[in-house]
Amino acid sequence: MKRYFTLLSICLLVLCAQAQTQFISGKFKYEVIEGTNNKVQIIPKSNSESGAGYSNLVSADFKTTVTYNGVSYDVVGIGANAFYKCTLNEQAILQLPEGIIFIDEGAFSFTEMGSLKMPTTLQFIAETAFSDNKLAGMTVLADNPYFAHLVSTQGNVSYTMLTNKEKTKIIAAPGAKPTQFSASGTTYLTSITIPEQITEIGDYAFRGNPTLKTVNFHAGITSIGKGAFYGTLLTKVNIPNPDCEIGNSCFSNSQVSSVTLPQGMKKLGRHVFFYCTNLTSLTLPEGMEEIGMMCFGSCSLTSVNLPSTMVKLDSCSLQDNPFTSINLKNVKYVGRQAFSQCINLTSVTSNGMLEEIDGAAFTRCPLTTAYLPEGMQTIIMNAYFRCTNLRTVTIPTTVTTITGNPCVGATSLTAFNVAEGSEYFSTFDGCLYATGGYTVKPEKGRADGDEIYGLTALVGVPNGWQQSVLRVPEGVTVIANQAAREVTSITEVELPSTLVEIRPSAFSSITGITRVTCLATTPPNSGSYFTDAVYQNATLYVPMRSVELYQSAEGWSNFQHIEGIDTGDDPFLLGDVNDDGKVAINDVTALIDYLLSGDGTGINVAAADCSQDGTIAINDVTALIDTLLSGEN
Repeated sequence: MKRYFTLLSICLLVLCAQAQTQFISGKFKYEVIEGTNNKVQIIPKSNSESGAGYSNLVSADFKTTVTYNGVSYDVVGIGANAFYKCTLNEQAILQLPEGIIFIDEGAFSFTEMGSLKMPTTLQFIAETAFSDNKLAGMTVLADNPYFAHLVSTQGNVSYTMLTNKEKTKIIAAPGAKPTQFSASGTTYLTSITIPEQITEIGDYAFRGNPTLKTVNFHAGITSIGKGAFYGTLLTKVNIPNPDCEIGNSCFSNSQVSSVTLPQGMKKLGRHVFFYCTNLTSLTLPEGMEEIGMMCFGSCSLTSVNLPSTMVKLDSCSLQDNPFTSINLKNVKYVGRQAFSQCINLTSVTSNGMLEEIDGAAFTRCPLTTAYLPEGMQTIIMNAYFRCTNLRTVTIPTTVTTITGNPCVGATSLTAFNVAEGSEYFSTFDGCLYATGGYTVKPEKGRADGDEIYGLTALVGVPNGWQQSVLRVPEGVTVIANQAAREVTSITEVELPSTLVEIRPSAFSSITGITRVTCLATTPPNSGSYFTDAVYQNATLYVPMRSVELYQSAEGWSNFQHIEGIDTGDDPFLLGDVNDDGKVAINDVTALIDYLLSGDGTGINVAAADCSQDGTIAINDVTALIDTLLSGEN
């Protein structure tokens, strides 16, 4: 059977690729999916959101063959969304004809009808073929080699479910009504006890059931598929088997208010209980090690009790919940946005096992102190993004990696702190720097011996910083991602001669900068990392000999005003264009060649600016000739 489905999947892809002709015959609209062998599928008659355009059908309306333009076609499938949102016939049992081999995605989604009987030829049913259905039941002819149905009685109500041939897996369940679907006195399905012989519940099997409130699982259930109970009225979940695999989005958007999971269950996947807004309290069992992405996101949790075995909270796993405190216990990894939008969270504690906090993990939490225990190793950029109450951030000695400013938007933070003894980070003027293990020369105005040790990267400027001039010390080679993002107090930036790179968004959202000085003779690697207002209004000051390099360098060329300054660090003889230590007639030739070709190879561009106006032009030739004639060289 496995080989068959592989071949069928390939076949369906080929068929869909060949789809061309559409026509109406009888009550249905068809699409040719294999012209060579004359095969068609039933498709929606209408493209409107209200439905596919079918109603009041009876079994006789379904044909095994249809004719169009004199050609006879075999009807082999129910196409995607064919009966989406249709009311076919609430009183009838509709028999699909022999020859139907597949039912595609959404074919009976939101469809209202009595009961559906499937032929012996049916071989493939797409995952969401019956999601959100309002069928009374589903039966399969006994000779079908791939599918069967199971009759189950709940109280005094019987219903049928679509299963695999072995009757061990529920593929789809009736969405609203049991087999007693008379016009009056209809009993809707509200409670199900999963039959003992069932070990698996398929993907989307009960998705969107509008009346189902209770499901009783037995210990033999080994798998509950993705989206199996998505959007139902289910209020309680009690899984007895610790080895049961629970699929992504299994219970999300449901009415679940109580969750009981067995000791020894190790992991919950993505979105399992996402947006279960009636869920207010959560206690996870010992043995559980990981909560998947968005697993309990956007619930209404006021209390969360994690087990001592928990080691990983994946991305957004507990985001957008109202709890006020969390004990991480032995958690080692807090994922991206794990607690984002937890707007009441003021307390975070643990047993000190935390090793890594991913980006935006605590976005917009009202924490006043960043929880960063000794033992931590990695902090990803924006871990405390827009935590506007944050006032204290102390980097532990064990942290070896910070990928960018961890506290962008933390407007109450005026200075970073680094624990004494750190070999990897330090602070200067309240800003956070990464160290490289060597000593750089003292800053101007600082006493000899008052060195700054190993500053190699500016990691972060606190958003509550009140100074207007950001002076990045000599020795710094990199401005990290978002290092000074949104620090609106800054009006001047001074960058050192050692700088080689500015990383993305380093100065984004700052519009009031009027002066940027960069002492590096070679323009540091930089994209468009200042704001448009800065590029238009600020003046960029660079070493005299490097003006033209900056004017053509990526990012730096965006500045509308670039001026050269004498840094005093690289003395040269003005007019000595060919850099041979003297000013002579061959310097005039070299200057003219440069103006004609723009090739600065082998010449001193700064010395060529004889008029000292910051640009190289014909007036510099005149100035150089005047110098030679006057004998002042």
